[in-house]
Order: sequence, then C-alpha cells, then structure tokens
Amino acid sequence: MILLPTVLAGLGTQTAQPRPFSLDATTDLLYDRNLQATGPRSFRLPEPRPKQYQASLSLVAAQGPWTGGLTAWYVNFYREDPNLTLDRPTATIHRKYLKFDAGPWAFQAGDFNTLLGRGLLLSVVQNPPVLKLDTVYGGDARWRSGRLELHGLAGTVTLEDQTRSWRLAGAEASVEYLPGQRLGVAAGNVQDGRLLPFAVPTGLRQGRSVIASGRDPSGSLDYYLERGHLEYRDQQSPPWPLPVDPTRGDAAYGNLSFHHRAWYLMAEYKAYTNFDDGLNNPPLADRDIEKNDLYDGSGRRLYAQYTFRDPDLVLLLSAGSYREEDSRGHNVYGGFKLQDAFARLDLACTYGLRNVQYPEKKTEASLTWRLTPLWSLELTLFDKRNDAPGSDPYSQTDLTVQVARSPRFAAYVIQQRSTVPVFDATRMYYVGLRVNLRKDSYLDLSGGRLRGGEVCAGGQCVTLPPYRGWKFAAHVRW
Repeated sequence: MILLPTVLAGLGTQTAQPRPFSLDATTDLLYDRNLQATGPRSFRLPEPRPKQYQASLSLVAAQGPWTGGLTAWYVNFYREDPNLTLDRPTATIHRKYLKFDAGPWAFQAGDFNTLLGRGLLLSVVQNPPVLKLDTVYGGDARWRSGRLELHGLAGTVTLEDQTRSWRLAGAEASVEYLPGQRLGVAAGNVQDGRLLPFAVPTGLRQGRSVIASGRDPSGSLDYYLERGHLEYRDQQSPPWPLPVDPTRGDAAYGNLSFHHRAWYLMAEYKAYTNFDDGLNNPPLADRDIEKNDLYDGSGRRLYAQYTFRDPDLVLLLSAGSYREEDSRGHNVYGGFKLQDAFARLDLACTYGLRNVQYPEKKTEASLTWRLTPLWSLELTLFDKRNDAPGSDPYSQTDLTVQVARSPRFAAYVIQQRSTVPVFDATRMYYVGLRVNLRKDSYLDLSGGRLRGGEVCAGGQCVTLPPYRGWKFAAHVRW
C-alpha cells in the first residue's frame, strides 16, 4: 500500500551504461479520518467525506538500457486539490512507463515528464510544492549523434482532479555549429479541453521558438537565449481583461552567466505577453518561480555569489525588478551558507523582500550540529509574511526539529503556524520516525496535523497535502 506516486524520471539524460538488474519498491499509506470535503461534479449541497485515504505501490525495474515502472493506487481524494474527493474510490494503475536509452537513441512510452527547450513552449514537470504531479501520457523519442540532436513527443495531459485536459505534440532540433555553440528550433501544438460539465474548450495554441546557447572554451562564460511566438485559434473570450491581442503571444527569455574562481555572476531577462498555453513554465532562476506572469509581465535580475574555501562559506545576493500587468516592483534577497564550521556545524540563511503587487517577506534558515560523529541535531525554519490588498495580513511559520543517528534513524517534530486556520486551528504539530535499512531502503511512520508542505527526514523529502491523520511509507531496493 502506497500513497504518494513515485517521481517518474524524464527522458533525455545521458546514455545508459550497462548495469545489472535492479528493482525498487515503494509503498505508502496516508489516512485522515476527519476530512470534510465534497465531490467535484456534484451540484448538491456540500457533502461530508469523513475519510481521506490513498494507498499505493510503486515498482521500478532496470536491466541494461531498459527501465520500466508502474504505480498502482487505491484512493478517494485528489492530491492536487485536497478539498475535493472522488465521487467514488478508485483502484487503478496510476502511472506506468517503459524507457530504452542506448547509443544515439532514447525512447519512452507511457507516463513521462518533458521539456521543449527550457520550458518556454512546453513544460510538463512535477512541482511538489504546489502538489502538481502531472505527466504526459504518450511517447517521447530522442536521437543524438555528433553535433545534431532531435526530439519529438506526443500525448495527452490530464489534471489529477479531472477538471482539465490537453492534447499535445512537439518537436525540437539543435545543432552544434561551432565548438560549444548550439542553435535550435522548437515547435508545439497544444489543444486545450475542459472536462467539467458546461466547460468549453479554449482552442488550439500553436507555438514556435528559436533557441541559442553556448559556452566559451574556458567554460567560464555561457548563455541561453529563446524567442517564442504563440498563435491562438478559436479561442473563447477570456474572462479577464487583457491589454494585448488575445490571438497572439510573444515571449523572450535569456541569461548570461560568468564563473571565475570564487565568483559566479548571472544576468537574467524575461518578457512574456499572452503566452500561457496551460502547460508552459518558462525558466526563471528565482525563489518565486511560481509567480511567473505569462499574460503580461517582464523582469530583469542580477545574481552574484562568492565562495570562500576556508572556511567553506558561500555568500549570495539577488536583485531584480519586475512588472506584472500594471504593477511594478522589486524582489531582493540575500544570504549565506556555511559548511563544516568547527568540523561539526552547517548553517544557512536567506532573507528576501518582494514588493510587486503587494509586499512579501520570506525567511529560510537551517542548522545542522553534529554532536558526535554519529549523532546530529537539525533545525529548519521557513517564515513567509505578506500584506495583499483587500485582505488581512498573512503569515506562516514552519519549524522542524530533527534528531538523527547516522545512518540508522531520524526522529522529527514539525510545528506549523499560520494566520489562516487549517482544520480550525492556527497551530499544528506533526511527528515522525524514519528508520534506514540497508541499500537505501527505509521505513517511515508519521502522524499529526499538517497544513501541507515539504517534510524532510534522513536526507529524503516528500510534499504532503493538508491532512490530519497518519502516514506510513516503506522503500526497498534490491
């Protein structure tokens, strides 16, 4: 029994090396006996669903250039929207794939994650912080030989809560015309559909882009540029006012980075206008990647990092100016990361202020103190505060305390606080115990009340939906 689907690896990495047979099995069970939610297709009054559960089993096997996997589950709620439950419990093979990667060829069929370019035209990748585990169901092929690379894909994407689906096809090609310099093109079609009653498809989106990337012979300077266009056909009038032509979208993204000795510098630029096809997530190396405005937004950012060798210390600073429709502002953050201080202390902290449509402050900090060669104490803090117009000020604070004995076990306690009640409470607690077995196998038992978010123990992290209850997970590797 398992609940959380195993992350399915995307296609197009390095050519597989000969390897013996291996098998990974992960089982997970999540249970909440007090969930209050309703079915998504009911026009009746809210209907209590007192039990939320998901049990699943994931298997991944590999032999030589072949890799295959499947995830079977029995579930009665939608993970991407924890406030909606299924009209009836479902038992199914939720994810399955088969991949071959050898020589110049790589093929994959079933469920997979993929990108065209770096996501400007198409980006179907998992985003655990917002509970998105979307995959393409179809086929993907790559061919790479010498300086030429070709990539094609086709399939469908359906949201887990069955409220929206897309049919898509895409292709890209690139050639290394000079050592370290590549030029490519990408194209994709996305047919958007709505599955709920009375929902109307928004039409066909056809995109294309030109891509240039490169690196100088020394490896200290590299760049990436992409320019894209998006055509809309038979699109319904959008329910929001747009100061642009709704039949055409334009996008530009670029970055230039420089690395020399202890310095790393990067400049970044973006400009998006009416460029949302529902399945694209353009790159932006920022802590607020989920806030990309694809309808009418632009931004410029500078990032600087300096690394000391003794002690092992990294200092960083990011400063950017952004525009989202008629709002303009900035996003500035900085911090440090210190490792192996006094041969036993790791410390990191980042603080930032974003003020575009409204002011938002974010703090992230972590501390690991190795009490002995085997015992350690770990603390992590996440604090986020904003003051959005028309609403009360909001804040959330997550504190995790973990005691671990390497490599045997880790015990942790999480306290979450927020100004918006979750399960009628503004303060929640969650506890867990993780026991490590041989060959990266483990057992994990946890429970309590959780607003939702990332839970880490023993070097492994999962993102959980809001719930009250308990969770059991096991992973075995042969």
